[in-house]
Amino acid sequence: MRRTRQRMGEARGESFAQHGVASAAKRGRRDRDALLILLASVLVAYYSVFSAGFTNWDDDRFFTANPLFQGPVGRYVVAALTQVQFQAFHPLHLLSYLPDRLFWRDHPAGFHALNLALFACALVLGFRLLRRRVETWPALGAMLLVGLHPLAVESVAWAVGRKDILALLLTLAVLSVEDRATDTPGSGQDRAAGGQVRTRKSLAFALGLALLACLAKTSAVVLPIVLFAWLHFARRLPARAAMRRSLPFAAIALVFAVPVPLIWRHSQMIQPGRPLPLVLDVLGTLGVYARRALAPIDLSPVYPTFDPGQVLAGVAMGGALLLILAFWQHLPAAAKFAAVAFIGCLLPVANLTPLYFRFADRYALLALAMLAWPIAALLAWPKARKAGMVVVPVLLFLELWSTSRLVPVWKDSLSLWQHAVATQPRALFAHLKLGETFRAEGRFHEAAASYLQAGQIEPGGLKGPAGLLHTLGESAEADGRLPAGTTGQWEQTIGKPGFDAHQMATLLDSVEASDCHSCSEALLWLALRMFPQSDTSLVGFAGKALDRGRTATAMVYLGEIRNPNTEGLSEIIRRLSAPTK
Repeated sequence: MRRTRQRMGEARGESFAQHGVASAAKRGRRDRDALLILLASVLVAYYSVFSAGFTNWDDDRFFTANPLFQGPVGRYVVAALTQVQFQAFHPLHLLSYLPDRLFWRDHPAGFHALNLALFACALVLGFRLLRRRVETWPALGAMLLVGLHPLAVESVAWAVGRKDILALLLTLAVLSVEDRATDTPGSGQDRAAGGQVRTRKSLAFALGLALLACLAKTSAVVLPIVLFAWLHFARRLPARAAMRRSLPFAAIALVFAVPVPLIWRHSQMIQPGRPLPLVLDVLGTLGVYARRALAPIDLSPVYPTFDPGQVLAGVAMGGALLLILAFWQHLPAAAKFAAVAFIGCLLPVANLTPLYFRFADRYALLALAMLAWPIAALLAWPKARKAGMVVVPVLLFLELWSTSRLVPVWKDSLSLWQHAVATQPRALFAHLKLGETFRAEGRFHEAAASYLQAGQIEPGGLKGPAGLLHTLGESAEADGRLPAGTTGQWEQTIGKPGFDAHQMATLLDSVEASDCHSCSEALLWLALRMFPQSDTSLVGFAGKALDRGRTATAMVYLGEIRNPNTEGLSEIIRRLSAPTK
C-alpha cells in the first residue's frame, strides 16, 4: 500500500513537471509570436526609410562633408575618442558609424538599416523587461505603442539620430541587468533592508553599460533617476536600498554632467535669454513634451524658439504635478514610476539652461520609453482589459498611419524642410535650411523667398538677410552679372574683425555700382540689422531713396521701422501708394 502511494505521488510529480514544461513552452511560443509581431510592425512602419538618402540636417557635417569620416579610419577613431565634436563629447556615437564607414560609406540605406536594427533591439529588450512584470500581450501592446509612436521617427529615420537609439538601448540594458540582479538573494543586512546584493560581475557589467550610454549621449546622465524609480516602484525595494543601488551610477552621471554646460556655452548652444520666467519655462517645456506624447501632431525636425502653447502647457503641467503630489499615496506603483522617470528623462532638455534648439522630438525618445511599463500595467489590469481590446488597436492603427506618413519626410533635404515650414511656419531654422536647400539646387528665386521669410520671423536677426545676400550674389554670378567669387569676397569683408559702419557704407557703394541691384538691397537690409538706425532716420533714408526712384530700397528701410507712428512715415507710405504717372 505504501509503495502504491509512493508510485502515485511520483506519477503526480511527473505530471506536474510535464505540465510546467508544457506551460513554459507555451509561454515561450507566445513570446516568440509577440516578438515577431513587434518586429514586423516596426518594419512595416519604417519600410520607406530604406530608400532615404542623406540630408543637410547634420548628415553632411557627420558624413558626406566630414574629412575625418571620409579620411583614414584610424584618424577618425582617435578623433572620436579625444575630441569634442559637434557640440558634444560622444565617442561611442561616432564610433558606432564605423560599420557604415567600412562597408557602405556611400550608401545611406546601410546607415538607416543599422539605425532600425538598433531600435528593434531596444524594443526587444524593453519587451523582455516588461515580461518580467506582466503577461505577453500587455507587454506587446505597450512596446508597440512606444515603437510605433511618431515621436520616435526622428531618432530612427535620421541617420545622425543614432545617438538617441544607443542611449535608449543601453539604458534598457542597464535596467534589465539590475532587474535580474534584484532576483539574486542577498544576505544579512542587505536582505533585512529589503534589497538584494549584486555580484561584482553583474555590477561591473551594469556600470559598463551605463558608461557606454553616457558616451553615446550625455543626456543619459538621467539613468540613476530611472534606475532608482524602477527598483523602488517596479521591484518594490525600499527607497534607501534603491538609492544605495543607484549611487554608483550617479557617480558616473556626475562625471559627464558637469562639463556639459561648459561645452554648450563654448559652442554657443545656450540662448542668451528665455521667453518665459524660469519656472513657467521649465514646466511649459515638460508640458509640451507631454502633449506631444499624448497627441503627436505637427511634428517637425525644428520648432520655433517659443511655442505659443507653452504657457498653457506649463499651467497644465503645474496643475498635474500638484494633483500627483496630492494623491501620491493612492497612486499605483506604475503611475509613480511614470511621473518620476518621464520627468527625470526630460530634465536635461527641460530648458533649465535655455537651449539653442529648445524643442526636438529626439529629446523625448527616452522619456517616451519610460511610459511602456505604466501602459503595460494598465493593459494587464483586469478592469481595463475589455476597453484595452478596443482602444489599443485603434491607437496602434493611428500610430502606424502617422509614422508611415512621417518617415518618408526624411528621404531628402527638400522634403524634410518643406514639411518643416508647412507644419511649423514660425520656425526660423526651417526657413533657413529650406533656403539653403533651394540655393544648393540652383533654385535661387525660391531660396530668396525662404530667406525673406526667415528675416521677417526674426526681427533684428542677421541670418535671413545674410542668406538672402548670399543667394542673390550666387544667382548673379551664375547669370554672369557678377564675376565668380564676388559673393565670397563680400562675406569675407563683412566677417573681418573690426568691421564697422563706415566700412559697410563703402561696401554698399561698391555693391550698388555693380550689375546686381537686388544684391545692394539685400546688403542694405543686412547693414540695417548689423548697425540699427532710429525710426526717424529710417523714414528719412526711405524718402531719399524715393527721390532717386529707388522704390525697392525705400521698402527695405521701411521694413525695419518699429514704431508705426513715426513722424513722416504716413507721407512715405502715401508716396509709395500714389499711382505712377
